[in-house]
Amino acid sequence: MRKLFHILLIFLISAGTIACNPESKKSNSNDAEHSSLVKKRRNDGTLSSINPVDKDGYVHGVKTNFYDDGVTVHSKISYEHGRKHGPAIWYFRSGNVYEHTNYYHNRKNGLTKRYYDTGELMEELTYDTGEELPGTKKYNREGDLITK
Repeated sequence: MRKLFHILLIFLISAGTIACNPESKKSNSNDAEHSSLVKKRRNDGTLSSINPVDKDGYVHGVKTNFYDDGVTVHSKISYEHGRKHGPAIWYFRSGNVYEHTNYYHNRKNGLTKRYYDTGELMEELTYDTGEELPGTKKYNREGDLITK
């Protein structure tokens, strides 16, 4: 019994040592190691967008687009290897959110919310892999539901 305990203890210590060794954790691909930022500019030199790209040159991460002043954020859209995937937010020039939606493999999916420029909820739409579903809700600026 004591011999079995020692063997088990040695095994657990060995497994723990291997698991904690950072060099033993090799992955096939690490996106952080292969990504870079590409800044795109308009003809007048203002910043158009900041694009994180993967090793193949596809947008991968949150792409930030700017209004023509090159400073004010227009949108932040999540990408996975060149396809919209995850949250996407569009902004008014004021910085208030215009639309918040989600993408799944380049198609709107789930709840989308649009807002008035003053920040009040304007409408809620639901998508299922790109198809708008019935049941859109529209609100007036006071927050009252006006259509279902």
